[in-house]
Amino acid sequence: MKKVIHFVLIVFFLFNTSKVFSNINNSILISVGNLPITHLDLVKEMQLISMLTNNKIDNSNKEQIKSIAVQSLIKRKIKEIEIKKFNIQNYNKRDIERLIVSASTNIGTDENGLKELFRKNNLNFEILKERFRIDLKWNTLIFELYKNKIVLNTSEVEEKINTEIEKIKEKRTFLLSEIEINKLPDGNDSNLNKIFDSIKKEGFEKTAKKFSISKSAEYGGNIGWIDKEKLSKKIYEKIKNLKTDEVSKAMHFDNTIVIIKKVGEKIFERDIEKIKNTIIRAEKEKKLQMFSKAHFANLERTIQVNFL
Repeated sequence: MKKVIHFVLIVFFLFNTSKVFSNINNSILISVGNLPITHLDLVKEMQLISMLTNNKIDNSNKEQIKSIAVQSLIKRKIKEIEIKKFNIQNYNKRDIERLIVSASTNIGTDENGLKELFRKNNLNFEILKERFRIDLKWNTLIFELYKNKIVLNTSEVEEKINTEIEKIKEKRTFLLSEIEINKLPDGNDSNLNKIFDSIKKEGFEKTAKKFSISKSAEYGGNIGWIDKEKLSKKIYEKIKNLKTDEVSKAMHFDNTIVIIKKVGEKIFERDIEKIKNTIIRAEKEKKLQMFSKAHFANLERTIQVNFL
């Protein structure tokens, strides 16, 4: 009978001890307004930060990561309180995937690799998604609150647009064919007359196959599409004003003579409207970031944070 009682007492002690440890592990460490941050929340956040920064937790950085985790959790809880207050549900769903790809790339893997990392660390991938959702809902909140208060400095924006337009040069690319021949030792260029006669009678392609010493001869002199920036100044000056299918004058180099035919040309003009929209969007985003920081700073002053 004594042995039975002794056994029961041991089981009771172990059960209650386990329960105590469980309570400790899940005890509330911090309260942010009416939202709790538990010991388990902190452990998971530290693991998450460690994974996303590729920074293994050890004695040298444990306290630093812990401090970052605490601040991160408090900041998120403050945002949660405000999001719930305004009942914000909408956010751009595609941005979740974009953020996941970015997080994966930052640590040198893809989405599947990131999910596998979560699995190995016994973390639910949904934790990361929820983290992103809160930030995206916060962005929605700030936009809704301050969209009508965004005022841009017109002259400043115009100056930035003009500067950006100046930076982007018009892009030209040419479809070219060539005939390259050796210079005669005595400087006699009588071969040129034969070549230009052949171009008139037989066409550029046949003449290239017949006379050109370049590797492009087997393709009728075709050298493909070439950007303006990749052409030498001498060649560009000779071809820039040629019409389609027009042949250049002979160009003399050290040991060879080159004749170019412009088969085609593409001009990629500067998309001024796109440049304007990009800069205006960036300036509005900058203003929203300012509103976001100011709004959050005000919440930090008003929402009570208690370390228990």
